[in-house]
Amino acid sequence: MSSYTAVTIRPYDSGDTAAFASLATQLGYPAQPTEIAARLGWVAQLPGHAVLVAVAGEEVVGYLHIGVEVAVQHDAVATVLGLVVDAAHRGQRIGEQLMTAAEAWARAEGFATVYVRSRVMRADAHRFYERLGYTNAKTSYLFTKTLD
Repeated sequence: MSSYTAVTIRPYDSGDTAAFASLATQLGYPAQPTEIAARLGWVAQLPGHAVLVAVAGEEVVGYLHIGVEVAVQHDAVATVLGLVVDAAHRGQRIGEQLMTAAEAWARAEGFATVYVRSRVMRADAHRFYERLGYTNAKTSYLFTKTLD
């Protein structure tokens, strides 16, 4: 059984950008604090989104971004768009606390289901979500094209 570290979960603030950049880089998405600040500025303008921070003492040790995903072909759903816990703090149930907070947010927004996408190569993350009661509903591909 993993150890348990109680953290404070709160909304992000502008002082969190350096920690977010470090965490995003650990997740495999290298970023500078200025890039994170710009992205958080975009997210702050979107209705139906929340960015939550896990703080242990004075240190930001994780974050989660959840938002409403809208599509013509299905009802709106609450979707975890990003979750990362600092490598030095993994295995302490911090991710679980962030997911619990995200689920509470989704319920308060009127959603009965939360979606999470996880890259195929992230087997540890898959086990984490399954431990929390999530099931793999489908496997899909992501196609990209760089525009001129």
